[in-house]
Parts: sequence; structure tokens; C-alpha cells
Amino acid sequence: MKIAFLSDIHSNYYALSACYQYIEENDVDHICYLGDYISDFPYPQKTLEMIKEFSRDHSCIYIKGNREEYMENAYRNGVPWVKGSQQGSLLYTYENLREEDIEWFLSLPVYSEITIGDYAPFGISHGGYDNSREIILPYDNTADEFIKNQTTKLHVLGHSHKPFIYERDGKILLNPGSVGVAVSGRTKAQMAVVEFLADDIFPSLVELPYDREAAIKDFYESGLFDFANVWSRTIIAIVETGVHYNEQCIALVEKLSQQSGRDFGDEELWQNAAEILGI
Repeated sequence: MKIAFLSDIHSNYYALSACYQYIEENDVDHICYLGDYISDFPYPQKTLEMIKEFSRDHSCIYIKGNREEYMENAYRNGVPWVKGSQQGSLLYTYENLREEDIEWFLSLPVYSEITIGDYAPFGISHGGYDNSREIILPYDNTADEFIKNQTTKLHVLGHSHKPFIYERDGKILLNPGSVGVAVSGRTKAQMAVVEFLADDIFPSLVELPYDREAAIKDFYESGLFDFANVWSRTIIAIVETGVHYNEQCIALVEKLSQQSGRDFGDEELWQNAAEILGI
């Protein structure tokens, strides 16, 4: 049995299409989605429609990520975002979703333990077991702490956009990376495939080229670039280079905000940060 794990699509349906082609060509039996289906890229509806269409002929399992939770909170409590570099991308995404999309997000769990047939059970989450924004990495000991509480031999999670296969104490912690917003110097769509045999588990990481030029062009044609100028520039720069520019930009805006005493959302601070970063 082969299972594909897809995380952090972020509305990049071009990258998702490349993953689907790979799945079709490599006899994958099931697909597990680990959340963050939408936001950052334009046309979130296209991504959701692709996911729905693909599920008609494929066995799929879903959980939610923190971006879906953002949309749920806006639906329940009112939209907190305004147009601009700090929040405009989230506002654009919310305004391009349907009520049925939000209701689907609301139906999804943040964690699941899955058993398929006679194969070993495995766990899936976006971040931690009960916190979708928790970042878990083997480089800072958070993975060691997670594995201590891991109840299955395999657990697969996303959120950090940093792919890894980490093994300790007979357990495997797997992050497939990001389908749509690959970082750490990578510019291809990322996913993972795990082959389950009767008595063992074999995980592998997969990277796939996709039409990055078309993905970038969408920012300008969709209006998202005008809605969330600097944030969109960071995402475009990530697509082009694999450098984690949005993380760098946030840190720089925070520094400029502290130095100037101006609000973190001040558009001029974001423009200044973009100029410093050269994006």
C-alpha cells in the first residue's frame, strides 16, 4: 500500500497539479492532506475544486491547518483583516471562498489516527496534536519531545514547510514539506510517499517541478498583488528562489516597528522592509 501525504498547498494549484500527476503515475492508493489548503496564492477556489474533483476517483483523508482555522474564526467572529501588505492576502482569500468551503473546514479535525486494512496505524496533524501552529523540527529538539508522546510508529505533520524524515526509538516522524510554498532553498512542489508493507514502513520525500512562471503571473491577473502588495512580493520571491522571504520580512517589520514605535501593520514599514530585502 502506498499513501501520498500533501501539506501546505496554500492555493498553489499549479504545484498541486504536479503532485496529482505523480500520484496518478505511481500507483498511489490513498492521499492524506495535512491542511493549509488555501491562502497566500490567488484563486483559492481553483485549489479547492481540484481537491474535490480528485476525491471522486481517489481515496482521500483530510485534516485542517491553521489557515483554515483563520477562515473559520473570521466566519464566526467577523472579518478582522483589511487590505494591505500585512493582512490583505487573508482578506482576499476569505472573500474568494464560499460558505460551503468554510463549513467543510469546520468539519475537519486537527489530528487523526488512521488505520487502513491490516496495516500499521499512523497519525496525521498539521502542527502539534492540538495546536495547528506548533512548529516541530528535528533541529531544535521539538521532534524529540513530540516522539516521546507519539502513539503510532509513523506520524506525519506539516506547517514548518521543512521536509524531513526523523527516526528515533523505533518511531518515524515525517514532514513532507510544502506543496505550494517550498522554502530552505527549494523551488519545487514537495510531498511524501510512504509504502506500507506487512511488517514495515518505508517513507520517501518527493520534489516535483511545476509551472512557476504561470503561478507568479496569477498574482497580477487576479488582483491579489494589489490587495497584499509586500506579502505577495514575498511569496513570489519564495517561488523564484526558495528563500523564506515572508519569515524574513515579518522579522524585519517587527524590528522596524519597535525602532520607530509605529504599528506593525503600518504600510510604510512593510514597503521599507521589502526595499531592504530587495524584493
